Amino acid sequence: MTVKKIVRSLGVLAAAVGLVALSNPAYAAGDVYKGTGWKILTQRQIQSLSPDPYVIQLVKPNASATKLTAAQTKKAEAQLRAQLKKTAAQLTSVTGTKFTLASGYHKEQNACNTAERHVIAVGLKYRPFTPGNKPGYSQAHPCSASGNQSAWGGWIWLDSEYWKPGDWAASPTLISNTVSHETGHSIGLDHPNVDGPDANRTADPYECVSNSSKDRPVMCSPNGGHARAKGGSDARAKKYAGQYTKWDIAGLKALKANFSR
Repeated sequence: MTVKKIVRSLGVLAAAVGLVALSNPAYAAGDVYKGTGWKILTQRQIQSLSPDPYVIQLVKPNASATKLTAAQTKKAEAQLRAQLKKTAAQLTSVTGTKFTLASGYHKEQNACNTAERHVIAVGLKYRPFTPGNKPGYSQAHPCSASGNQSAWGGWIWLDSEYWKPGDWAASPTLISNTVSHETGHSIGLDHPNVDGPDANRTADPYECVSNSSKDRPVMCSPNGGHARAKGGSDARAKKYAGQYTKWDIAGLKALKANFSR
């Protein structure tokens, strides 16, 4: 499908701590936007995933913006590249759309009307969530193609605190799940939280579908993914860190199917 317009619409979603309230636009006839454990980001005018390739690329870290030492920055970049490569490979396998992690650095993207088509720029900033600059929050800024409401691309800011010693330092497993969570937002997946057993009419943090192993969708807010093994071992969570679950995969396939409906 040819994109006849290049006007983009901007969205912002937070991962690692919390939900974002969003509005509801009209749905396109025949498309599917939600199912058990997954939801498409129609609130940000994304309804589908294009078959054209997408590129993921890091933004060169700036020490004044990240507050990381040279050694911490090196560690952060190595972990990000390793996980983004895995995430890109799984997205390619699941959707049939090619996702590639590019080498080198991409310029910072900061507005949808100037963002490059099908580029997802991933950078580090100290407490990047706005408004509030809250600790532990990362943020995705997904853009949509106004001509067909497919995922345009956008940018992601990950909280550099994850790599600093202290209260908000994160485990490699949590970092991997966060990277895939934010990437999922960038191509059109929303938080699939639903009101849980408390029946308080609110989709609270971690209130998502789960299985007997206590896995949750990676897109669950504030973060989901594969759980620890029964008995308390972290080996299982580490083994599947950053991998989309069966629920996320169903959402990704729906995104791709919507493009051709």
